[in-house]
Amino acid sequence: MQKCSLCGGRVVNGRCEDCGLPIPPEHSYTLRGESAHYHRVNGEDVLHRVRPAGNRPKVEGYDDEERTAHVHESGTDRHNAPRPAVRTARVEHHIEAPSRRSRSANVAWLIIVVALFLILPMLQLLLQRKIGSSVSEPVPEFSEEQAIEADSNAYDDLRPLVSAGGTDWDGDLPAGLYVVGQDLPAGTYTIKCAENGTSMEMHLVNDACGVEIYEDLSAYDAADSGLDDVPLPAGTVLFLTGNNALYFHSSNAQVDDLSTDTAPNPVTGDISYTLSDSEDSLYLLVGEDIEPGVYDVTCTAGSGYFAFDLPMENTRTMYCSAWLYGDDTYQDTLHHIVLAEGTELTLSSYNDMGYTVMFQPSKTVYTHE
Repeated sequence: MQKCSLCGGRVVNGRCEDCGLPIPPEHSYTLRGESAHYHRVNGEDVLHRVRPAGNRPKVEGYDDEERTAHVHESGTDRHNAPRPAVRTARVEHHIEAPSRRSRSANVAWLIIVVALFLILPMLQLLLQRKIGSSVSEPVPEFSEEQAIEADSNAYDDLRPLVSAGGTDWDGDLPAGLYVVGQDLPAGTYTIKCAENGTSMEMHLVNDACGVEIYEDLSAYDAADSGLDDVPLPAGTVLFLTGNNALYFHSSNAQVDDLSTDTAPNPVTGDISYTLSDSEDSLYLLVGEDIEPGVYDVTCTAGSGYFAFDLPMENTRTMYCSAWLYGDDTYQDTLHHIVLAEGTELTLSSYNDMGYTVMFQPSKTVYTHE
């Protein structure tokens, strides 16, 4: 029986009894050698097309005795009976359960999304702080008075060691090595160049306080090179370098504590060392290459560096170095250089002029030296 393709109702005379949809009649056909008929199956008419059996090949292992067990009541063998060729198209939709791998991937993506959601605000905050800190702030301009005050702060650890009472004292110290309390009295000083057009530097070390300070006092006008309120307690070491001398003045100098005990210099003769054009450096060990003692070191020809280490008791070694020049009209001299046994000296020349240095015994040597 033909059914409606829309509602499934029965079709009578080309029209559905339920919805009234016109249904064209079915066109039945049979292939050559086929026969067609309907069977009632589960209350529905099913079209069967039957082909003649013909000569079918015999299946191995399937004998005639077994065949007889499948004979229909009608007396025909169903294996030899023509089978209807039912041509139906069946489309099955399979919904597969998600695999374990896909579930793991989904969980991983969920974790990544949650982590990004939590981390991104923190990254944004850190980036804002970094950008804010990287913006250069304008550098404040210091006045001359503020700059002097900042420099004076380096001497704060030395001020408590200088007594407020004392007397006036002044003097010129040329380039060389000096000890406060021995070569000049302890006190609070004003320091400046002794003459105009002077190039002078001061290297200060106080071993007890661990203070080390460098000052450049070079100036065309000596009045412009002054340092005020510089505390120099006893035991402070000063290494002065340059082409002239520095003037020291104090109103609270501890003159009564100034040591005046002297001793003969163990060095009695002069000694010279010359570096030719081909020699860059010369290393000398006090006690082997040169006698221990107190020397005035003078560059008599050429130019180059003179350097040595001055050992300290409590802090690091004080490194002293100076550039020396000498010719027929002018010669740089470092006064009162104390060279103890084991001290290493370095003479270096970096030009084609050569370099000659003379070591002469100093006139004044103090007892403890």
